[in-house]
Amino acid sequence: MMPSYLQESFSLEAPYLLASTDKQYLINPGPAGKLLLQEGIGSAWGEPRPLPLHQDNYCAVLDKNRLPHLVSMEQGHFYHLVPTMESEEETPVLFYREESKQCSHFLMAGDQQGALHFICLAIDLPAERWWLLHHRYTGSSWEEPRVIDFGSGASENYGDLALDAHDCLHLAYRIDGDSQASLYYRYFDPGAAHWSKAVPLSTSTAIAYPSLVVDQNQNLHLLWRTVFEEKYYICYRFKGGPGWKTGGWKPETVISTEMTGPPFPFFSYQSGELLIAWLESDTLFRYRFAGDQWDRIAPQRFEKPQLIRSNSFSLEGRPLNYWIAVESSESAAGGLPSAILPAVDYNDLESDFTRLDRYSGKLIGQISDLSTAKERLQEELRSRSKEMLLFSQQSEKKMCRLQKSLEHKDAELQKLQEDFTQVVDTLKQKIEQGRQTREAERKRYLSTLQELKKERHQFENILQEKEKTIAQLESRNREQLYQIEQLREENEALKSKTRASSWSVKKLWERIIYYKKP
Repeated sequence: MMPSYLQESFSLEAPYLLASTDKQYLINPGPAGKLLLQEGIGSAWGEPRPLPLHQDNYCAVLDKNRLPHLVSMEQGHFYHLVPTMESEEETPVLFYREESKQCSHFLMAGDQQGALHFICLAIDLPAERWWLLHHRYTGSSWEEPRVIDFGSGASENYGDLALDAHDCLHLAYRIDGDSQASLYYRYFDPGAAHWSKAVPLSTSTAIAYPSLVVDQNQNLHLLWRTVFEEKYYICYRFKGGPGWKTGGWKPETVISTEMTGPPFPFFSYQSGELLIAWLESDTLFRYRFAGDQWDRIAPQRFEKPQLIRSNSFSLEGRPLNYWIAVESSESAAGGLPSAILPAVDYNDLESDFTRLDRYSGKLIGQISDLSTAKERLQEELRSRSKEMLLFSQQSEKKMCRLQKSLEHKDAELQKLQEDFTQVVDTLKQKIEQGRQTREAERKRYLSTLQELKKERHQFENILQEKEKTIAQLESRNREQLYQIEQLREENEALKSKTRASSWSVKKLWERIIYYKKP
């Protein structure tokens, strides 16, 4: 029978455990396709109650205030819900529609600023196209989705998401195409609101189940499963330190022996310590991250293992996303929390004794070194005591000379102090004189400015008077020109009349002369 974690419904049926210091929330698929919410305080769990969300595709996370948030999809509609045990009438908020594409492989994380980051894979089956979409919730509303990556080919392009102490998102995801799966890495800077370019991490065949985590020193750890010659292996890569933006990934390493059955690799935490783990059939193999190396601890066996997605917080308040393995319970509702309790903080006596033996050996070696150093220091102290006795006798004479020299230096210092005080007083006087001079110059300048303003005002008045006079003269000039034009016209008329009158007199004289002839 195929293990449950390799079945297609595994990612849909895996419960979520959201754990804070005082409360735990368990979100578990229930009957009739509804999700169940169960709240726990310490070791006491309440009764599960149904939520108004379907279990087709969902994910959950705690925000910075340790409140649970759920995102679920039903028929292309994405809903957001903040459930509380005090209120049973909760209405999910619709924040996005994607009815033309098939969405799956949900990931979600909450940063320390109160924002939520939701990533899903959207597939257009007829066009054989896919998109990785990033939705961000700012605390009051959801932003429009960003496209992280897109392409053509198969639909199994899932990954894992992790947050560091600076609220940067780190995403490792596989792209399946042309009968080969490739593994890529990107990060999202919330300040720039931009995803980095994709960095290829592996081109091994049959890459599956990438798992990514950030430790307390901001190191990145990545796991995935691969297949070579029909054998399964767990691969590992490391990207170290605060300079993760500029530092590269360490080479790919195979950290497991060959396995005939398909394992599921993941990261987990035990008593605050980071663990590498992989589940093969009913056995959980584990390695503890100690300092800068991975120490193997005793494997754990299950009759029927069940994996649970978990979200909690480190001692520094950094959000953690990881998996835990528990013994599956076939009992009714309420049986699963009892199986979770030992997995949250279990004791591994064999590994603890191994670590204790290693540390005790180091301590014994340190004690031996300290004892040898102590003997050397004691011998050195005896030698120094003899030297100090001789030195003390010589030092008394030196102290007398130093005392006299100190008194002389005190006198020189007093003289320097007096000179300094005199220089300061002189500077103060010069500053005061300069201030007074500047004040007198300022007053003189203001007085001159006032006089210039008065002269300017007078000039403006004179100018206005001149302008009025010029306007009057121009008006009189226009009138005189008009009168001259009138006189000219009248003169022309008189000239015409005079010429006519002169002609009539001439005719009269001619007639008179004519009649007087004999």
